[in-house]
Amino acid sequence: MRIAISQLVLPRDKSLDEHLQLAKSAGYEGIELSFRREELNLDMKESELQAIRDKCLEYGVVPCSACGVSAPLTSPNRDEREKGKENVVKLLRCAKALGIDAVLVVPGAVTESVPYDAAYENCLRSLMELAPIAEEIGVAIAVENVWNRFLLSPLEMRRMLDEVDSPYVGAYFDVGNVVIFGYPEQWIRILGPKIKKVHFKDFRRKGFQWTPLMEGDVNWEAVMRELKAVGYDDFVISEVGGDEEAHRKTAEAMRRIISLI
Repeated sequence: MRIAISQLVLPRDKSLDEHLQLAKSAGYEGIELSFRREELNLDMKESELQAIRDKCLEYGVVPCSACGVSAPLTSPNRDEREKGKENVVKLLRCAKALGIDAVLVVPGAVTESVPYDAAYENCLRSLMELAPIAEEIGVAIAVENVWNRFLLSPLEMRRMLDEVDSPYVGAYFDVGNVVIFGYPEQWIRILGPKIKKVHFKDFRRKGFQWTPLMEGDVNWEAVMRELKAVGYDDFVISEVGGDEEAHRKTAEAMRRIISLI
């Protein structure tokens, strides 16, 4: 495994060059590129995206994931779902040009006006429609577990992915996001090879707070044991905030974690 950092936790007032320099100097080998940043947008030409990839590689930092688009696939509004699907397809095409093999998708949420059962059916239908496009492009859709009141158990997420039944639709597993209501190692074992990408975060249940890696309630030895058992050997990506020194310490912690087993 190799370690990477998400642009989502890097300063918004810094350029891509500055992010890449920070990532390299802090010890990361890869970067998750965000399309919420001014220097990246879904309508960029292939040549522009390839230039971004070349820039990353010049710094010695591999583009390993892409994120940052609105994809309300759970929405009861058909137009919203269609726009969300369009955004996902654009992100897949951008990722292909960047040499990235999977993209992060948050598929909307359950709300008072979006019932759970309707959200599930809308999301499932949307993913089934997107799956052949992802396969044609050659980039996977990775659905992340986030605090959106949706896909609250690993059994449910696995069921949805089984129903989509495509090697190009999987899970983007965020270790820290499940600590409040579950155990990351159990999710990993249940989702197994459906996991396409992994975010590293840590969380402490007492006090309900995010912590530096290895200072919360995540059982990192169990997490690594299960990741290795399911054959995961891709980047693990930091989504831990902080200043440059904090990012350096996070990189050091990530290297200790991946050497546990």
